[in-house]
Amino acid sequence: MLRKPWIPLAIVLVIAAETRFLGLGAQSLWFDEAFSVTLAKYSLTGIIGYLRGMHDTHPPLYYALLSGWISVFGSGEFATRSLSAVLGFLMVPFLYLFTRRIANRNIALAAAALLAGSAFAVHASQEDRMYVLLGFLALGSWSSLVAGAEGRKTVSWVLYVVTTALMLYTHYFGFLVLGSQVLYLAPRLWRERSILVPVLVAWGAVALLFSPWAPVLLTEVTSGRANPTFRPPANLDPIATLLGLFGFGGELFGAGGYFHVSALPAWEALLLPAPFLGLIVAGAVGLGRARAWLFLCYWAAPISATVLISQRFNIFYPRYFSFLAPPFAVLVAAGLDLVARRLARVSRVRELGQPAILAVLAIAVIAVNAPVVNGYVSEEQVKYDWRSAAALVSAQAGPEDYLLFVPGFAETPFDYYYKGSLGRYQLTPIEIYQMVRVKKRASGGINKAWARRLAEEHPHVWIVATIPLPGSAFFRLRGLLGDSFLPGLAWDFNSVYVFQLTSRVYQANARKQ
Repeated sequence: MLRKPWIPLAIVLVIAAETRFLGLGAQSLWFDEAFSVTLAKYSLTGIIGYLRGMHDTHPPLYYALLSGWISVFGSGEFATRSLSAVLGFLMVPFLYLFTRRIANRNIALAAAALLAGSAFAVHASQEDRMYVLLGFLALGSWSSLVAGAEGRKTVSWVLYVVTTALMLYTHYFGFLVLGSQVLYLAPRLWRERSILVPVLVAWGAVALLFSPWAPVLLTEVTSGRANPTFRPPANLDPIATLLGLFGFGGELFGAGGYFHVSALPAWEALLLPAPFLGLIVAGAVGLGRARAWLFLCYWAAPISATVLISQRFNIFYPRYFSFLAPPFAVLVAAGLDLVARRLARVSRVRELGQPAILAVLAIAVIAVNAPVVNGYVSEEQVKYDWRSAAALVSAQAGPEDYLLFVPGFAETPFDYYYKGSLGRYQLTPIEIYQMVRVKKRASGGINKAWARRLAEEHPHVWIVATIPLPGSAFFRLRGLLGDSFLPGLAWDFNSVYVFQLTSRVYQANARKQ
């Protein structure tokens, strides 16, 4: 293993490619992905104008990059997701090089293998969102920061400024990474004043590069638009889900997952990732004080800061933290390395040698992730199956039928797949606006007379609905349409619901004719 490191590294890269590209187009795009693709079809100025108009709470870099990617490779599921898959794949050798410089070759190889087989990292690498790009740039930021602090070379500081600024233009969680770097450097800046000037110059340059977008961020924060919605409470449950995602991908034994909330009490859900927490402690011991401080700041500080912030403004959503999979992999790999060194002293396994024991342990961790990796690309685990919903309507809707989207944003993922030309209306219940802290009055034009006109003009209305759909809104909608439409068939495509309503009035008019 040590004499020919390229052989196991090549195997790791094959695993990374297989897990990220196999089944890349198997699942339907869900809303966030469809939104990304829809926005990425705008021009660069259109993207920036849309985001400045407070229609989304993310910076523009990912959407701009995806826009260029679509112009070259197209807007199909595989094509658009391949951007994330490529970035997710590149993170594996990047992490190996970074860890190799800081730790040793065995830990670096084990960390790369764990990242290659991480169900959490794989899922993020197979969707059209910005979290893999954030993770890639965060890894670049940390790598260049360490290189700059150690080597004091100008090129390292330039790379740090560029990658950090790009990170902030990718997602505002980049500020959590920047804050964790401040925490990491604080003890060193106190001891070594010689690096204070280049660090401050670098941070000043980052601030200068981000300053054109700073007014947009300030407006979002002061208006409340930057505060996420539809979030579970920031208590132990999402923390347990997050730890499970890092360790084995979640989902198993009733644990929460990428989309699902946990069905277990918090204390039971915390027991599942407990062995991985033990490995992190072992990894911190094995790495030594300075290196452990680096990776603990990299991984734990952003999570801890988010938990604290979320006690006031809940920004904690477990799947957002896939960008921290690299430092988690390093800490666990270091823990496995320490365990392997201890096992190498046992007479029964001593002949295997420490590298072989480490390899076996790393394979065991990857094997724990394998069921969830496979589950993510199987038909049984499809979530938000907009593809099937659109196919149903395309096959069964008549030319005079009508589409009603509840809430209105359901039109975005549906239209990614649906190519028909039926009339449509976006109906967003007042409860949805209340959830996003927008003051909105119910439209006076949406009443039973409006429903009657729909029934007179269209033989069927197809309701395409998705969550969140509060019960009160559902019952009001049923009361609104009940006098003019007969209840019909209903389909559930994993949180995408299609209802076919038949007009009472249109049928009566047809019989008279």
